[in-house]
Amino acid sequence: MIPQPHHDVLTKPTHVATTPDPDRFFAFEQPGAHEWWYFDAISHDGRDALVIVFYAGLPFDPSFGVAAIRHHRDPSRFPKPDPLDHCAVGLCWYRDGQTAAYALNGFRRPDFSYRTDPFTVAIDANCLERDHEGVYHLSLDTPSKNGDARLKAKLHFTPAASTRPLERNLGAPDHPHHWILAAADCRVEGDLEIVPITHGRPRFRLPAQPDGPSGGPRKLSAAHLAFQGRGYHDHNAGAEEMSRAMTRWRWGRFHFEDRTLIYYQSEPRPGKGDPAALVIECRDGEPIQLDERPVLQLDDRSRTVFGLQHARRLTAPGHGLTWEQTHLVDQGPFYLRWLPIARRLDQDVSAPIIRGISELLDTHHLNRIWFNWMIPYRLKRPASSTPRS
Repeated sequence: MIPQPHHDVLTKPTHVATTPDPDRFFAFEQPGAHEWWYFDAISHDGRDALVIVFYAGLPFDPSFGVAAIRHHRDPSRFPKPDPLDHCAVGLCWYRDGQTAAYALNGFRRPDFSYRTDPFTVAIDANCLERDHEGVYHLSLDTPSKNGDARLKAKLHFTPAASTRPLERNLGAPDHPHHWILAAADCRVEGDLEIVPITHGRPRFRLPAQPDGPSGGPRKLSAAHLAFQGRGYHDHNAGAEEMSRAMTRWRWGRFHFEDRTLIYYQSEPRPGKGDPAALVIECRDGEPIQLDERPVLQLDDRSRTVFGLQHARRLTAPGHGLTWEQTHLVDQGPFYLRWLPIARRLDQDVSAPIIRGISELLDTHHLNRIWFNWMIPYRLKRPASSTPRS
């Protein structure tokens, strides 16, 4: 028998700055503890997608993960690693399903700061702040992966009027992994600029740009994007090294005209909690339906060059939705990110497509010596701009 979806209708919203604060800093200190504030946005025309993450303990830093595993095995010999010595900032800009700009830069404890009022996280020259109206202001200035440019952005995420957070512990009581849906639907505006460091033209190239809606040129050059679109924000905090806590997870979100749909499926390690799945439907930022026993059909399975198994098509029949995992924009030995296309099961094929963002994490290859050498090609440690006392 196919289990039927279990829907809870949720109560009325409160302001985004609820108690407990959805953005509060858990500051776990266990070996391998990790935390991040995640933001993404897709432009109104669907061509540009942005992902920005502030990490207080980057779980994909092999030096962090290996140090945590060694400490667990022999704490008298190997000291406990400090999560904030592995803080990081990530910024990705995708254009027409291709990477236009990428940065993942690691920093140390002196480069990290946190404040509760107003909520602020700063890592080196990059800052995330939420004002008293609940609007998130992101300011970034960090080197690109190749080191030939600086990526600068000022983005403003304004949560929808009825925004209400939702929080779940997807780990175990003694080893929690808090997943917090902080702002499901945001209006996003701002600018992103790529500033070459070296002389001459930067090495990146962007696809040809179309005319704007009025027939004039679109507000985009080889180094600048004036962004307008819809976005999303969540917050994760885990108290245990990722590969010890989690086997895999799947996550994705889609903005429809009248609602937002988010799915999250986690598979903890044995003894680290029960498998969990959520499908959440939001209207105007407010969770209105929570399905904690969703049916997720995984079809058209494939395997990457690193051996990661994944489904190319997923369907949530209880929610009348299916999506194709098109445009694989990021892949590595343990992580995949797509810009998938979603449609309703009763939707006419001529209806406009809905572009979303989805990901898969499989920790079987995380912190494995035969893959760790690849990570420094992505994860850089630029010189700090934080003044030292």
